[in-house]
Amino acid sequence: MGVPGPATRLGILVPSSNSNAETLTAAILAGQPDLGVHYSRFRLPPSLDDAVDLGVLGEAPALLNDAHLQAIAFHGTSGSWTGITRDRGLCAELEAVCGAPATTASVAVVEAVKVLSATRIGLVFPGPHDIAHRIRQEYANHGVDVQTMSVPEASMTNPQIALLGAREIEAMIRPAFGNAVDAVVCVGTNLRSGYLVAGLEQEFGIPVVDSAIATLWHILRIAGVARPIQGWGALLAAN
Repeated sequence: MGVPGPATRLGILVPSSNSNAETLTAAILAGQPDLGVHYSRFRLPPSLDDAVDLGVLGEAPALLNDAHLQAIAFHGTSGSWTGITRDRGLCAELEAVCGAPATTASVAVVEAVKVLSATRIGLVFPGPHDIAHRIRQEYANHGVDVQTMSVPEASMTNPQIALLGAREIEAMIRPAFGNAVDAVVCVGTNLRSGYLVAGLEQEFGIPVVDSAIATLWHILRIAGVARPIQGWGALLAAN
C-alpha cells in the first residue's frame, strides 16, 4: 500500500499581494486527490519595470524544494512585459535550485496560446496602458498579434485588482472580443477572470486564456500529470 495523500507534489511561488492563486487552484483541483500543491510567498519589487529573479524570490524556491517537488511555477506575469526569454532563464534557474521542471505564468500563457493555435488575440490587462503596449510588443516577438486591448482607465494595485467583482471583470473582458480574434488572453494572476472563462467561451465561441489557469495547466504538463479537467474552459478541458 502506498503512502496516503497526493502522489504528486507541485510547488507554486506566489507574490505576497496575490490572494487568487491558492483559492482558484484549490477550486480547480477539488476533484483531483492525487495532486498536492504547496506554496511559498515572496514580495514583488516596487516597480513593474523590475524583472523577477532569484534575488527577488529569496528563500522561497529553496523552501519549496524541501518538499521534493515534481514541478514548480512562478505565479506572476511580469515576464509578459519584461521579457519571455528572461522568464525562460528564470525557469532554468528554478530547475537548478529545485531539481524539477519549472514554468512561469508568462511562459505558460505563451505556451497555451501556441497549443490553441491562436495567433490573433484580444488582450485584457488590469494595469497601466504603457505596460499593456509593452505586452503587445513582447507577444509580437513570439508570433502573437494583439488585435484588441482592454485596459481600465485608472491603474490599480494588486490588492485592488483582487477586489473586482464578477460584473466588473466581465465588463473589462468583453471589449477584448472582436476583430476576428482567435482567443482572448487575460494577463494578471490576481485578476479573478478564471471563474468566468467557461461562460464567456460558451457565449463567444473562442478560447479565453486566464493567466492563473494557464499556470496550473502548464505545471501539470511539465510535471507529466496532465489530464482533462472540465468546467474551467477549453485549455484545461483538452489537457
